Amino acid sequence: MDQEFFTTMLGTLLPLVITNIAHMIAVKRNIWPSLVIPIHEKAFGVNKTWRGVFFISIVNAPLFASMNFPYSLNMEVGFVFIFAAFGLGTGWVYGLAYALFELPNSWLKRRLGIAPGSKSVKGSFFFTLLDKTDSAFGVTLVFCLLNGFTWESFMLFFATASALHFLFSWILYLRNIKKSF
Repeated sequence: MDQEFFTTMLGTLLPLVITNIAHMIAVKRNIWPSLVIPIHEKAFGVNKTWRGVFFISIVNAPLFASMNFPYSLNMEVGFVFIFAAFGLGTGWVYGLAYALFELPNSWLKRRLGIAPGSKSVKGSFFFTLLDKTDSAFGVTLVFCLLNGFTWESFMLFFATASALHFLFSWILYLRNIKKSF
């Protein structure tokens, strides 16, 4: 992997890390309470709300665009605006992928009778692993679609995204911002 890959990976993951920390703070402080509406309570439970989908995709868009803006500084002015618009759209797509790829895991847990926010007694390792890799998988797919797919890039990006998810979930849990790890 070359330097450009690592820079692009960091430029993708860092905004998502910041967005998700902000989302956990928004949940804890009940920001945007009018959007705390379950997407589909029976299918995904009460914790998967429209606030999460909107917050993560909307907040990630300008973060992604601004953190990746320095790449556009060597462009002509008109192209800078196009790049900024592309950055907003790309950041929105990454945020949306992050939020949407959490839903199949929630759906599976509801089908198995695991209450929203609860830990599974059976298969606790499997569900912990799934909780920390589901959104990483979605973001990895989008990254590889936008930047060229190779198995090496897929595995490296997925491993990095998953490791960051584990690390920051643990930190947020220890800081009492997140209810459970």
